[in-house]
Amino acid sequence: MLNIKRVILLVGVAGLAACSTSKISLRKDAVKQLKTVAVMPFTSTVAGDKVTRECSEMFRAGVLAAGIQVVEREKIDKLLKEKALAQSGLVDNKAIEAGQFLGAEGTMLGEITAHELKSETIESELPAEGPGKYDAKLDKGDGTYFQRDKKWFKKDKRDTFQFQIVVRLISNVDSQIILTVQNEYPVRTYTSENSLRPANLDQFRAEVLAQMGKDIEKALKEARE
Repeated sequence: MLNIKRVILLVGVAGLAACSTSKISLRKDAVKQLKTVAVMPFTSTVAGDKVTRECSEMFRAGVLAAGIQVVEREKIDKLLKEKALAQSGLVDNKAIEAGQFLGAEGTMLGEITAHELKSETIESELPAEGPGKYDAKLDKGDGTYFQRDKKWFKKDKRDTFQFQIVVRLISNVDSQIILTVQNEYPVRTYTSENSLRPANLDQFRAEVLAQMGKDIEKALKEARE
């Protein structure tokens, strides 16, 4: 029985993409044997085809950037269509069979398990004195500032972004998992005063994926050294 050594890499990020710190687990010895990877269409019950395609393409780019060949997407789509394999039918054994047929040593599968934006209005009581107290110069008369029981309050918009993706790279040789990666902080909350606040869910997801693509590229390159 093989003694599989797993290497855990926690990759730091900066700026807005701090929400996308990647948690990566991999078998370094197995990564070194990879020459070609088949990146299958990612799946999701909470996101549409456009989003799943965007995610799979980002990880495809990360694998390519690490110096590993990937099977052309057209070849994968054609094979899945010929074998009548819908995305929901891409269980591990079927995916491995498809990857093997395409001549790849590894097959990558991904699933988006959370993809949502929740917005709410919150009210905060302002201090009577000192920093943060009511300032008439900041009041535009749009209802952001209001009084209740002679106390001043401020309304603010709070957005909670949720995006979780889990990706696995499976060996087509021994059917064991070579690599798993997921964004470690899938939930981030911002108020309107936060300068790093994403404009929408698409931007939030794009920021997360961009950093994860860099993370997986770095992890694979280091494992292959």
